[in-house]
Amino acid sequence: MKLTSNSIEKLAPFLLDRNGKQLVSLFNDYGALDKYEYSVGLPDIGKKNGQRPSKTQYIEHRLNELSGKPELRNLLTDVINDLKGSEDAISKINDIINRENLQVIEVDGTYSIQGGVVVKAMDTVNNPHFQGIQDEILVVLDSAQVSISVAIAWFTNDVLFNKLVEKSKAGVDVHVAIFDDGINKKHGVDISQLKHSKIGGSRKGLMHNKFCIVDNQIVVTGSYNWSTNAETRNDENITVQQDPKSATKYSLEFRRLIS
Repeated sequence: MKLTSNSIEKLAPFLLDRNGKQLVSLFNDYGALDKYEYSVGLPDIGKKNGQRPSKTQYIEHRLNELSGKPELRNLLTDVINDLKGSEDAISKINDIINRENLQVIEVDGTYSIQGGVVVKAMDTVNNPHFQGIQDEILVVLDSAQVSISVAIAWFTNDVLFNKLVEKSKAGVDVHVAIFDDGINKKHGVDISQLKHSKIGGSRKGLMHNKFCIVDNQIVVTGSYNWSTNAETRNDENITVQQDPKSATKYSLEFRRLIS
């Protein structure tokens, strides 16, 4: 996740309620290697004459260092969740990151940051696939920088599951919604390793969706369940849609399903 220096300057005040030691601990959780010393204050960030930074200067410096890395989204997500109960502050943060094509999303009381780099003037592309479907999905998942949302009826394909775990560990916001039934319970992947929602059909039937949204830009959808049978036995199809407007509609449907 990348933010401009202007947005980082506006976000810094939301971290100022922490003391120096707490700030150092916070940034160390996301890759910094700082040491707080009571006798000298915050760690050196390269100011002239070896002067120690103010809290604001330290925050802005470290946030700028994280810009462009998955750790920035993770840090800000934790900061936002620490602000639960202060809806005004969360709304102000949302206003700031909206300018960067990002938004704060709340589901079941937990906040996350979704969105990403918007490809300007991107032509809508729909690519159908009837063979090698698993490999096509892996290519799309590998491209994810910010978020992956998957709504799939039956999920037994370990190759696709392991790719989602890999992307989650790399800092991509991965959320899977699967059908809450016996097949997934007995034969499904270990979904507990990922952020997930087990859901039923909203009309008392099956939750029969099969779609995936990447970075709110790309949609993968079709007959293909993320299952071993779909990959090795069945005749299946997917379409890879590079279409932000379509992706937004699917994102809204995903939010409806998990809520």
